[in-house]
Amino acid sequence: MMSAAAGASPGLGKTDVRYAANTIEEMQKLLLGYRDNMRVEVETGVAVTAKTVADLRALPAWPDGLALNIHVDLDPRLSVVRVEQAVL
Repeated sequence: MMSAAAGASPGLGKTDVRYAANTIEEMQKLLLGYRDNMRVEVETGVAVTAKTVADLRALPAWPDGLALNIHVDLDPRLSVVRVEQAVL
């Protein structure tokens, strides 16, 4: 099951959303609306290698217990998807 926590800063054009992505299919579905060239950051210790959303979509496997923390900004250069350990 996916969980989400969203926060928006009024007037700043920023949005942060966090989703648990338990399977590769869930991860790919969550990223459908995002640009291929959107930057990706991976938390230290997470066994994923990706620099862009396109790289994430192309992964052959997805480790258990990960979450996507998606930050969207009006300036696309500041938008980022962070791959993190899901916190229970």
